[in-house]
Amino acid sequence: MTVLVLDVDGVVVLGHPEGGRWDRHLARDLGIAPGRLQECFFRRYWPSIVLGHADMLQVLQAQWREMECETSLRDFVDYWFAKDSTLNHALLAQVDAWRARGNKAYLATVQEHHRAKYLWETLGLQRHFDGMHYSAALGAAKPDALFYERAHAKLPVPAPGEVLFLDDSLRNVEAASAFGWTARHYTEVDDLRSALAAAI
Repeated sequence: MTVLVLDVDGVVVLGHPEGGRWDRHLARDLGIAPGRLQECFFRRYWPSIVLGHADMLQVLQAQWREMECETSLRDFVDYWFAKDSTLNHALLAQVDAWRARGNKAYLATVQEHHRAKYLWETLGLQRHFDGMHYSAALGAAKPDALFYERAHAKLPVPAPGEVLFLDDSLRNVEAASAFGWTARHYTEVDDLRSALAAAI
């Protein structure tokens, strides 16, 4: 039995509806300079947040005045999640066909709790996958070997070789391969299509 495991960002979710990063129009739309956001929030706190050691909303609330923006925290988070939510429908069709044949498919991703819930429930990834294993819940992030170990423990197969994994990051692919997963680098939908054909 082979189970399919996919990364989220860059594979299942493709970012801004116009292409590129979710914050490409952040300054224009909300008056927040992306560089300021990186300096005050992401560089300082993101590593702890994605490991589940800090809550994203609590950290943002504490840093909000320093961000020097006019919009509300809630409006900012809603904007962020909405602008980083373009689904890869061609890929999801492949996943749906795989599951329709009785196979299982999961997500393995670096996410904090709030966006993970948004992806699963609001964006509807729960309709296409059997589960999502993410860094804040696992207490480990890719490419750390502990991430793959803890994610694998939640999969319905005992042997790492029974997992087919695709990620758009070569570092993550190499780390998954070192753990024992059958790992492929994802660049386009045909990569998934050929990997699934080989797994049948």
